[in-house]
Amino acid sequence: MTASELLQACCQAMTNWREAGYPDEANKRNLAEILGISERSLTDWQKDGMPVLHSAGRGGSNRYSVGEAIEWMLARAAEASRESAKDRLDRLRGDQLERDMLKEDAVLVMPEDLDVEYAAMVEAARAEMLFNMPDALAAELTAIMGDEVDVSIIRRHVEAALTTLSHYDPSDDIEPGEPSGDEDASTLEEEREALDS
Repeated sequence: MTASELLQACCQAMTNWREAGYPDEANKRNLAEILGISERSLTDWQKDGMPVLHSAGRGGSNRYSVGEAIEWMLARAAEASRESAKDRLDRLRGDQLERDMLKEDAVLVMPEDLDVEYAAMVEAARAEMLFNMPDALAAELTAIMGDEVDVSIIRRHVEAALTTLSHYDPSDDIEPGEPSGDEDASTLEEEREALDS
């Protein structure tokens, strides 16, 4: 019987005892009925230390204090629910083994592993934006507009955006459409004209 089942049995026993109007003392059959267990379980519990009010010996009917029997059950349940040092160590080892298995199966990612993965993703995105995107964008805009687009203009904007991202501070967030103050308005206007022509 688990500690939880034992506590549940105690609660049920108290209810049964009160509802049936039983006296403070009971024989084995009545106590088993009150506790909702078999007489065999009572015999086993006696061997484990459950108090007997009057032991009649072999073949006789023992007498039990219902209150003491229930108190013993509650004490036993409380003792059973305590975790020993060995049980705690076993549980912690089991938890560690489970984490290791989840990491191995790529279901669980540890924070220190995220830093490495995140840094690699950021570096890959940075390289793509600095080296591949400006050339591809310039070629596409040149094909669309029919005039040669200066890749250095695109690269300068990408570098400015990456610099801004590298210094990101959530408190610096601005509303969409507001000038950020980093760009000179006249420089932006000149670059727009260059793209339009």
